[in-house]
Amino acid sequence: MRYKVPQNIDMQDRILGPLTMIQFIYAVVGGGFCYGIYMSIPKPFSFVLLIPAGALTVALVFIKVNERPFLDFLMSMVQYFTIPRERVWHHENLPEMTVQTYGTQKNNQTGMQNKVLSHDQISELAKKLDKN
Repeated sequence: MRYKVPQNIDMQDRILGPLTMIQFIYAVVGGGFCYGIYMSIPKPFSFVLLIPAGALTVALVFIKVNERPFLDFLMSMVQYFTIPRERVWHHENLPEMTVQTYGTQKNNQTGMQNKVLSHDQISELAKKLDKN
């Protein structure tokens, strides 16, 4: 017996013409916000807020960047400008390190010895290890 396997299951259903459910919600909320701006602020000044709000609504509903919704592009742009892009390691003010080595059981019951190494000793140890 043959079964019909669904194709394109990652595509959203169209509910009103070419609009998906989320696009329809963006259009209704953005249109309502633009209407509220238009009715509450005097006419010449309302266009200062109305044009960017309308452009954002149209972009969210209809524009796709690299086959992805405009909201993904907008969130990536916000993340790009808010998260630092360069990581710097400040190694000048590091505290001295304590290294535990195995030794005889004279100092401790566990057989471990604590040694405090300076930065010079650590760099010499690193050079010796890098040579081998």
